[in-house]
Amino acid sequence: MGVPFDQQRLQDDSPWHVRHDLPTKKGRGRPPNHPALEDFTLEQIDRIYPWLCRRLKADQAAPLRTADHIATSERAYGLLASWAHKRLKNIDWKSLRNKHTHWKNGRLHPDDRCRDSEDFEAEIERQFPRPPVRAP
Repeated sequence: MGVPFDQQRLQDDSPWHVRHDLPTKKGRGRPPNHPALEDFTLEQIDRIYPWLCRRLKADQAAPLRTADHIATSERAYGLLASWAHKRLKNIDWKSLRNKHTHWKNGRLHPDDRCRDSEDFEAEIERQFPRPPVRAP
């Protein structure tokens, strides 16, 4: 026989002894790696990039095919990566170029992972199909 439930001391149980660190500050808003922030930033980069390439090509001081020549697109993506370093964490010009290309071609957020918020019932049916009806 055991101790009745109302007379048990729950404070002695092991789950109550687990200590958790309190958060130092409350996290507000979207997390920094949220796809919406990434999409917004890449949309701005998509608008700025052609203008920046034209501007850098017009201001190009070093002649082509020399040792100190940096390609116009590399310079543009480098400037854009330094501009977007707070929004897109740990990114250099090559990864920004690849991410921008994937975003333009629709491979960054494919449609099979994006959900239409208008038709929840159809989405529930798709994810959780009804079991087949069995004959008695």
